[in-house]
Amino acid sequence: MSDINLKVNDEKVPLNEFMESMLENLLLGYLKSAKGIPEDITSISVKIDL
Repeated sequence: MSDINLKVNDEKVPLNEFMESMLENLLLGYLKSAKGIPEDITSISVKIDL
C-alpha cells in the first residue's frame, strides 16, 4: 500500500483510496515510459512551484 500525501499551498488535500490510486498510477505510467528511469521504483517525490 502506498503512502500518498498531496499539498496545495502547504495545505494537505485529503485523498480517498480512488484518488490515491489514480495519482499513483498516473505518475508510475509516466515514469515507466520515460528513458533512464529505473525499473524498480520505490519512491517518488514531486514538488511544483508555480
